[in-house]
Amino acid sequence: MRLLWVLGVLSVMLVQRAPAQRWAPEHVVLATTSTTFILLDWMTTADAIRRCGNQGVICTPSVEQNPLLGKSPSLTTLRAWSLVAVSGNLVGGLLLRRRWMRTVWFASTTMIEFMVVQHNVHAGLRFSLNF
Repeated sequence: MRLLWVLGVLSVMLVQRAPAQRWAPEHVVLATTSTTFILLDWMTTADAIRRCGNQGVICTPSVEQNPLLGKSPSLTTLRAWSLVAVSGNLVGGLLLRRRWMRTVWFASTTMIEFMVVQHNVHAGLRFSLNF
């Protein structure tokens, strides 16, 4: 929970320091969509960790494929990296000045996360609000 507060404060500080800029409507939609897919990825990965239930270890064949999380992450590790991903996605989009770059950033994040979520759902993982 502390990490969430730290990331929130950091994001607010970066937004306040950034020059005033107005996002185009498509950037707001893409930022929301990409963030939603990051959260869906978080939910399905948490489901995989909980299903094995053995000290938070993911059992085969659903071994975690994200090298940042490691082969068998705990729910705490998953929470930390997921919050970093959400913040990084939004701050990354905020720092890009050119309109086309921001569009590519959010569209790429959306496509990658969509493929990850699709893979997780096909593997039988479910969406659960118990992150």
